[in-house]
Amino acid sequence: MTFDERQQENDRILITSALAHYQPAKTSDGSERAIFSIDNHPTKRKHRRITPQTMHATSTRNKGVSRLNCSEDVFEHLKVQRTIKALSPIVASWLVYRYGENPPQTLLPLLIEAVMDQLPLTKCRKKTQQNVRLMLTERLSRREFDDCLQRHLFESMGVSEQAYYASYAKHNTNITKQIQALDQQSLLAFFQCHNDSSESK
Repeated sequence: MTFDERQQENDRILITSALAHYQPAKTSDGSERAIFSIDNHPTKRKHRRITPQTMHATSTRNKGVSRLNCSEDVFEHLKVQRTIKALSPIVASWLVYRYGENPPQTLLPLLIEAVMDQLPLTKCRKKTQQNVRLMLTERLSRREFDDCLQRHLFESMGVSEQAYYASYAKHNTNITKQIQALDQQSLLAFFQCHNDSSESK
């Protein structure tokens, strides 16, 4: 199996599904569907005794379907999660932050440093480097990986729109390229590790 654009997209879908949080099914009014309920039929007197209300399981699933409200691919998803944990900290953190649902912000510092280390900033002034870091932090915090609202960037740096386009727009382009490179490298690492573990079994 080769790692091409189609496989890359398939892995994106697989990772996103594996990191999703599955929630209990909802009823028509938005509340969680209960497993048990009590019949509210009027009680009847029979031989001067009150017939107790009955409690039973509601029909929350089709016959033969697990009562647990999780993906049908739960075992494959667990394998995906194990693969991610086996990857390097930067790669694993990126996959969780990029494709996870409500990922922890504690992953940000590592990812910011990983991208900053790859940006061509060695000849830039310290102030420029600081502003580029602010731009990167703003984008990753907002999870703007492929594109961004550039107004947020020059506002976060406290520079004018004119100054941004004159001095910083090119750095934003470099940030986009490095984010894409990190994503592709991480997906490739996942692909290799996930397939190696599958073939070894």
